[in-house]
Amino acid sequence: MITILGGTDAGLVRKTNQDQYEYKVLSELLCYGVVCDGMGGAGCGHVASQMATDFVTKALERDLKPTMGESSIKGVMMSAAAGANALVFDAASQNPQYAGMGTTLVAAVVNGESVYISSVGDSRVYHINEQGQHQLTHDHTVVQMLLDVGEISKEEAAAHPKRHFITRAVGVMPQVDADFTEHAFAPGDILLLCSDGFYNCVGEDNMAQPVLLAHLEESIQAGSVDNLIALAKKVGGGTDNITALLIRRDAAQQPKEEA
Repeated sequence: MITILGGTDAGLVRKTNQDQYEYKVLSELLCYGVVCDGMGGAGCGHVASQMATDFVTKALERDLKPTMGESSIKGVMMSAAAGANALVFDAASQNPQYAGMGTTLVAAVVNGESVYISSVGDSRVYHINEQGQHQLTHDHTVVQMLLDVGEISKEEAAAHPKRHFITRAVGVMPQVDADFTEHAFAPGDILLLCSDGFYNCVGEDNMAQPVLLAHLEESIQAGSVDNLIALAKKVGGGTDNITALLIRRDAAQQPKEEA
């Protein structure tokens, strides 16, 4: 069985929320989750994120099947990202009010013991279990490029003046290249999809084990991510929109012994 829940909040500083998320369980072991973080377009980033989220979720719900293998799922997810990009780009090109708008995109599809990830921008997916926490996505940012070539350290990246500059987004160019990866997803494992407003506000120390796992387990028990949003507000001041979406493949129930 799959447990999935999510939530979003404008935070404590910004007047509008440009984040969007959606999820759905399609069968006992098949589900998807999507998080988008809009930007640009004279404050119309929420339009881009809503358009992208709606397009991708409709495509995933329509085309995903439990019997699909990796290549078929990849085709569905990459086609959905490309279609969302074309939709947002056309809207931005045809309406001066929307000029320059775009959005990040992360989508996760869980099918049995595997999870498939597509991503554009700097929203992230983390894989968490008792053994540790691992970021499954690669940020498309100026700072990440500098880190990759060794020009700056992680400590320098945290305070870099261009740390919020992304190098790839949905809807900014006629085409976009989305990353795609596949990973094992065992019973008891948790996926966290989140916008940069969540992981930046929570901070690297609190994103590490075991602090994050404890908060995720609390969320699952409560059936709500309100405690995660509250953590981001408390630790980081809620300076950005905050979105978190959790997916857990529940551990198999052990049969009870007869008395």
